[in-house]
Amino acid sequence: MKRFSFLLVLVALMALTFTACGGGSSSSSGGGSGDAQGQVFVTGEDAPVSSVVSFYITINSITLNNSSSAVTVLSQPTTVDFGRLIGLRSLLGFNTVKPGTYTSATFVLANPVIYDVDMTTNPPSLGTIQGTLTNSTVTVAFPNGSPLTVGSNGLAGLHMDFDLRQSLAVDGNGQITGSVNPTIDVMAVSASDELGEITDFTGSVLSANTSANSFMMQGPYGFQEVVDVNSQTVFNGSYTLASLPVNAIACVEGTVQADGSILASDVEVITTDQAFISGRILAINPGPTVTMFVGEELPNLSPNIPVDTIYTLDLSAVTEYDVCFFDNWFTQQLFNGSTLVVGQRIFVGGTAQSGTFTPNMVSLRRQGVIGSLVGNSVSITSGNIGSFQMQNDLLMSYSAGGPFTVNTGDGTIFENINGLSGLQSAGAANLVVRGLVFKDLNTGKPVVWAHRVRVLQ
Repeated sequence: MKRFSFLLVLVALMALTFTACGGGSSSSSGGGSGDAQGQVFVTGEDAPVSSVVSFYITINSITLNNSSSAVTVLSQPTTVDFGRLIGLRSLLGFNTVKPGTYTSATFVLANPVIYDVDMTTNPPSLGTIQGTLTNSTVTVAFPNGSPLTVGSNGLAGLHMDFDLRQSLAVDGNGQITGSVNPTIDVMAVSASDELGEITDFTGSVLSANTSANSFMMQGPYGFQEVVDVNSQTVFNGSYTLASLPVNAIACVEGTVQADGSILASDVEVITTDQAFISGRILAINPGPTVTMFVGEELPNLSPNIPVDTIYTLDLSAVTEYDVCFFDNWFTQQLFNGSTLVVGQRIFVGGTAQSGTFTPNMVSLRRQGVIGSLVGNSVSITSGNIGSFQMQNDLLMSYSAGGPFTVNTGDGTIFENINGLSGLQSAGAANLVVRGLVFKDLNTGKPVVWAHRVRVLQ
């Protein structure tokens, strides 16, 4: 059993759908059967409200538009949980459209449901709000000078950012009202762009084909995906394509290819026990036992542990701890039963028999953290090696008792800002940081090691 990696929302630009790849394409206005077609994938992520742990919305359709035509890239209603996709990206679907240059995208939405955590209660409690859309149809223009261009037999990508901060209305006391005014940003990306890469696609291994250097995965909502490997693909542990266990739960990083498959840079076998729950730690008690918000699970463990509930789990018998996509002897020195901290996103693998879930491994997952930059907190050692302080109003600052530290390195990716030097003059900028949350052994507080720092605009 092994780990898993971070989750983000990547929508395969042809079809923001969770149905099988290569499924029937649909288009409107124009394009005879003799036209060469282009491929589109969609990536997406979320700029969230920090108390929101889950935000479901049904996307009934997505259409790409230009002055003379429109093409439908999603026609099957698809329900997406943007609340748990903070800073993460995962493949949702793939399809084919007529070549052309598209200047906007139209989203038809329905049925928003909001789950938010109240950390002031003991134990933490969960609220559910059936949202109301102020507008169910949203058309968003691509940035000036940067339309989405689909070439004949080419591959293009649509990055979709559902901004919950701007979308969810709050009252004078900062409480969510349930009114949802959808705010979506779109951007054209290529498969090799950072915003086009798949950073987390997690599911069950259905089969492996060593002669074709590929395997099949069952992803979220029944979506099946072919994953290609090559000599550069890194497997965790001693796993190879030939030894990849059928029915194991695995996580893949890589890029979308023109046929809709994923070329994997990393393949992580998380567990072979065929059962897991994952989510954010809300409280920790001796044992250890952890109270967590359950955002994902496999198989369906209801009624004992339904998704989108708060659940307390006894981890006292667990001896295997690991960190996503890290595989060396030092891992358990960094993350173990004594270094759990409120705010971490964890994956718990185990067995499920007669409705009882028995944990036997815990994996620390990459995650996104939203908050505001604390003024005059940026410290630069050299280049982008250094740190800064962030403040938010939910798990991280609750656990830290105030601002928390974010460490960066020369490999940290900065978006919408010129690195640490740019942050020094950014004031109280709103940020989304993606990385790993560890426990500072000196202070007992959470500290983030950042892979990506994004300034929200």
